[in-house]
Amino acid sequence: MLTKCCIAVLLSVLVAQAADLVRVFGAAHVEEAYRVLLDRDALLLESIRDVIKQKGIQDGQVFVSAGSVQECTYHYVKSAAQKPVNGYTTFKGAAEILNAGGMIAAGEPHIHITLSTPAKGAFGGHLENGCRVLYLAEVTIVKYSGASLIRKDNANGVPLLQAR
Repeated sequence: MLTKCCIAVLLSVLVAQAADLVRVFGAAHVEEAYRVLLDRDALLLESIRDVIKQKGIQDGQVFVSAGSVQECTYHYVKSAAQKPVNGYTTFKGAAEILNAGGMIAAGEPHIHITLSTPAKGAFGGHLENGCRVLYLAEVTIVKYSGASLIRKDNANGVPLLQAR
């Protein structure tokens, strides 16, 4: 039978382990927000990268709130192994953008996208080059000031956010 002391020690170890799983970075403030309309045939990720470069954004956030695509390449995880194994898919056909977004660190966006069609339902993953807008895409790109972030690969090759 566990004593109160043993339970307290066990709980403190579990709490310490859980704290290692969550990293909170220094405060950032919205410096500017750019609202971007992408028209038919625009390349989604490439256009977002162009705006990020034009506006000199090193640290920020991307939100895609509405739109549709006619073709989209994305990758997704194929297993739960320690080192990620990615699968790549290029979807061709009309699909609604339900949501897309991600953080910008060191000027590079990391965006995930969720698409939907009546036949497939919802699907998606990590946005890759070559995602072509069908009718439109409404994008908001936010520039942060304050503590900036970078991504560095961990021991398993997963790029994790770190304070610069």
